[in-house]
Amino acid sequence: MRASFLTVPVACLLGVGACGLDFDHFNPGTAPEGHPDASTDGSVVDTGAMDAVAQDSFTQDTATFDTATNDGPPQDAPSLCTTGAGTVVAPETPGPITIDGDLGDWGSPAFTTLTASDAQLIMGPNGDCTAANATSKCLVPASETTEFALLRDATHLYVGVRVTVPGVGGTSTTQPFTNDAVEIYLRGDPVATGNYTNVDQQYIIDWQNLVTSYGPPSTGTGQTNPPGVTSAVKVAAGNGGYVVEAQIALGEVGGSLSPGQTLGFDLGVDHGQGTAATRSFLAWWVAMHAPPQCTTTKCMGCNPDQPYCDTLDFGLVCAD
Repeated sequence: MRASFLTVPVACLLGVGACGLDFDHFNPGTAPEGHPDASTDGSVVDTGAMDAVAQDSFTQDTATFDTATNDGPPQDAPSLCTTGAGTVVAPETPGPITIDGDLGDWGSPAFTTLTASDAQLIMGPNGDCTAANATSKCLVPASETTEFALLRDATHLYVGVRVTVPGVGGTSTTQPFTNDAVEIYLRGDPVATGNYTNVDQQYIIDWQNLVTSYGPPSTGTGQTNPPGVTSAVKVAAGNGGYVVEAQIALGEVGGSLSPGQTLGFDLGVDHGQGTAATRSFLAWWVAMHAPPQCTTTKCMGCNPDQPYCDTLDFGLVCAD
């Protein structure tokens, strides 16, 4: 039976400079292959680099997640996108984007906030939760906040995510969704049934930059370092948050994203210390829809209904 979810107010904010978090870079290495479940993405960082990050200075007055500028694409032409609950906009990139975990070259896209108060799905080791019991029952940190924005160009979708959370960690290489991680869902099907097809993707990128795909052609164990995805992660000195920056080839979801065109899109945030018993999960959007026409065991057996098994649960990204 489908759980009852909160209605998401799509609030857009710029940056989290007020968090006072300063980030250092991780240098990804090669990760072992992933493991079955919801979503993931893979490439790992050196433990030496982790120690260096933890020892960096933490400057509260001037440090920020990135050096965001006020430059952005011109807004003269009217938007072809209809905005509302469950829809986010992807403007054209203001110029070349370097995938380095610093969103300073992104211009000024609108950021959407995701917390336990506005998530449509909250899960933890004790099942699903509401905002009222998210911390006590589902282990969602009371101070956890996520902001995300999207950009596009002719061949790629760009996803930028800032997560503020105490105690970034989790070192599982087989279940990256039990670590601190971001889950990105994309649906390219013009007529979706809920089943994952070869133009539907579920990627997980954890704080170590371990990238795993659970969309086709992966098996239940996932596919590490999937094609078409370039990512970088920047972790805060003091271990109080991280930024994920990802470039995803539009060919992985069927082709282009022209002005006014939409793709299925969703975003989830994992927090955990590398085990299912410590993991919490927030999903930005879970669309209410008629009984799914899906036919796969994965989709039909999903309870509660959630994006990792049902592509009809996704919201939308619209190209501006």
